Amino acid sequence: MSENAAIVATGVGKSFPMGRQTVTALRDVSLSLPAGTLTALTGPSGSGKSTLLHLFAGLERVDSGTLGVLGHQVHACTPTELAALRLGKIGFVHQDFSLLADLTLIENVRLPLEATGTARGDATTAAREAMARVGLEGLEQRFPAEVSGGQQQRAAIARAIVGSRTLVLADEPTGSLDSKTGAEIMGVLAQLRDEGVTVVLSTHNPANLTHADHIAVLHDGTLLSFDTAAGDMA
Repeated sequence: MSENAAIVATGVGKSFPMGRQTVTALRDVSLSLPAGTLTALTGPSGSGKSTLLHLFAGLERVDSGTLGVLGHQVHACTPTELAALRLGKIGFVHQDFSLLADLTLIENVRLPLEATGTARGDATTAAREAMARVGLEGLEQRFPAEVSGGQQQRAAIARAIVGSRTLVLADEPTGSLDSKTGAEIMGVLAQLRDEGVTVVLSTHNPANLTHADHIAVLHDGTLLSFDTAAGDMA
């Protein structure tokens, strides 16, 4: 694995059973994502973007090829090792926020740390720091239903970076937001990149590509192109 690479995929393939058939989600995908960069995965629905993110997070296993994430060969890791990697280093941001409605924002954000046995006081301190990084100061005791969609997504991002996590994976993070709020969320992700966090997101929105250092275009599970700047895209 390259010394400066956060993710290295080589010949990655993934299929899923569907009834009596098998659907190929990814075919021979190879790419290398440098640490501290923002990569956008784009392409039509069903192109394999979400599957690739799930593989990066260790939520699914590759069927073929090799996959290195943050120095770990995740294709060979045990379930316990993958769970530890996710809790300690990888944050996943869902389009629907996936916040627990009966917990305050800060309680949602500190959950990953509490799951690793971090003391409540230390987890709360780290959660406050993460919320401050995404502009949620003063909203710690609000419940998800009491804040806007954009603020809920910011809380989801704070949960993804709390503690020492260095990789954030975001599946259509602006898909359910209006254009103004979506632009603000992309600004937050770009700021995290500037602070050294590696960010990989899937998106259908061409406007989001302007923030990317790298753009991977997928179609029918195949990587069509991998460009190093948004300006290279037609």
